[in-house]
Amino acid sequence: MDIFNADLHIHSPHSIAVSKSLNLDTMVETCKKKGLQILGTGDVLQPDWLKYLETNLKKDKEGAFTYKDISFILQTEIEDKESIHEIILFPDFKTVKELQNKMLPYSKNLLDEWGGRPRVNLSPAELVELVSESGALIGPAHAFTPFKAIFRQNKFDSLEQCYQDAIKHVKFIELGLSANTDLADRLDCLKHVTFLSNSDAHSESPLSLGREFNRFEIDNPSFEEINLAINRKSNRKITLNVGLHPKLGKYYNMFCNKCRRRVIFKKTNTRTSNIFNQYSISDNFIIYFSADPKKAKNVYINMVSKEKAICPSCKEQNKKNVKIKLGVSERINVISSYKEPNHPNHRPTYINAIQLVNIIRSVKHIKSATSKTVLSIYQKITEQLGTEYEILIDIPIQKISQFDEKIASVIDAFRSNNIDYTPGGGGTYGEIKLDILE
Repeated sequence: MDIFNADLHIHSPHSIAVSKSLNLDTMVETCKKKGLQILGTGDVLQPDWLKYLETNLKKDKEGAFTYKDISFILQTEIEDKESIHEIILFPDFKTVKELQNKMLPYSKNLLDEWGGRPRVNLSPAELVELVSESGALIGPAHAFTPFKAIFRQNKFDSLEQCYQDAIKHVKFIELGLSANTDLADRLDCLKHVTFLSNSDAHSESPLSLGREFNRFEIDNPSFEEINLAINRKSNRKITLNVGLHPKLGKYYNMFCNKCRRRVIFKKTNTRTSNIFNQYSISDNFIIYFSADPKKAKNVYINMVSKEKAICPSCKEQNKKNVKIKLGVSERINVISSYKEPNHPNHRPTYINAIQLVNIIRSVKHIKSATSKTVLSIYQKITEQLGTEYEILIDIPIQKISQFDEKIASVIDAFRSNNIDYTPGGGGTYGEIKLDILE
């Protein structure tokens, strides 16, 4: 068997807020820089994108769809009746068209120009049954995010509660950018399913495409082999998940649903009868001060979970009572079965990574990740040392130091789990703290 790096969830220019220059050629170019061998097609149910893919993808003798040495799995994302986003992986174009026809009576935008991620008015269980009967694979996308996800606040607490009898067909969940294996394996209901770490890319940029990926041990890059690996059959399996450190994701921390300020707690020596009387407001944060911040935060999370926590910034500035919303980490605290992760034997290692582009941007003190300087350095380092994944995971630090000592020191620190983060939330990505360079 061989090893393949795969990102199985992306989009197309037919989804809202997606780069218009995202196409097979630009995706392949990024895949080669990153070290990806398998990529989801994105939005395969959308008629124009479907026609484009059918025209350009060729099926090889092993049954894999290919374009310029990169293999593709036919894939889309769908929103069901409960506003849960689901990922579907298809075996072939025939199945895509059959499901397209079966879903058409339940969808108003399936064939629209911007219908890349269509809404299908079927319950989660009904949708899973329909997809599974066709031979395709389905599972919840970005399962913990506060919007459009199965485990979002005030939605489902377990897979069974959501999918009922159809749960037997749900073989995977996608972790999302703000969760990792340690967080997800605190839920007992997930112990039997396979975890996928995918990018949900809206751009061909190396900052987006392949920022999370799965390492498969399979015979060839076909749907049949991917299916076996997700089901952990015939010795096929995922051997590694790589993704952003959850604190770098956009929804790790709780936040105001209106002004999007993140809520954090810090220690103070001043005691007060009301632990929520002491706070400060900045452009990005609401900071509560407490003699026991851990205890105060737990009380606050309970209030947010019951929708009893109001944003002080919106109340003071706009006289509005806007509720605070749980981030991924707090939501998992509320619904978890265990205080610590309980990894099943089949669970592979998860590497908390940082995009190489963001490492370069940070050490060079450049605000924009799309600046010419950042992209030029990215191009040079991947040309001289190897693919991004090799640089982040495999290449000796000493060799990276010969290219740039500061970049090497950050990579060494995250490999050693020795980096602090400013957590993301409310739609804002987290940031790495570079005290290690001082």
